[in-house]
Amino acid sequence: MVEDRAASVSEAITTVTGGSKPVHRFLRGQPKSIGVVLVMMGIGLFMFAIPMNVQSDAPISADQLTPFWLGVLFSICGLLYILSERNPSKKMITASLALSIISVIGVLSALVEFSRAIAGIYRTHWVTMYENHTEEEEIYAEQHYMPMKNMELVFFCHSLIGGVLLVVMTFFARAALRSSRTQAVVVMRELPSAE
Repeated sequence: MVEDRAASVSEAITTVTGGSKPVHRFLRGQPKSIGVVLVMMGIGLFMFAIPMNVQSDAPISADQLTPFWLGVLFSICGLLYILSERNPSKKMITASLALSIISVIGVLSALVEFSRAIAGIYRTHWVTMYENHTEEEEIYAEQHYMPMKNMELVFFCHSLIGGVLLVVMTFFARAALRSSRTQAVVVMRELPSAE
């Protein structure tokens, strides 16, 4: 009986380190923290776009619903990052990578739209300033166009920061999905004999 136990203990113990995919590379990027930030940015974009949806002669990004769909993209991508830290599997990381790439393309499109809106607000504001208006109309134009320009600048900054976070997480997801060699570690334990 003692020999059976000694024989089973002295067998080689084989463990595999790293697994077939190095998921730890994705977890180094802190996907839960980045996910929370993206969800909050998405909610902020969506909520700030609601008061921007007003009738105006200046072209604004809310006319094309850009802050709405970008906020939804940020929120979904952030939720996927949070879930991928809880359950880091190849499927979750692949889904995160795919949605990150789509979101980066959306961010680039939104940055162009926000820039267009900022330039359009400036143009509309200065055209109305140099026409024959009273001082009261000029004050109204200033109070009407400047908050819209400031909100477009906030949208632009949100998009830029969100885009940087998405690109960083895309690199982490790509590193995690890159094939690597599985390494086997063999540990031999030689226990003293019971004699």
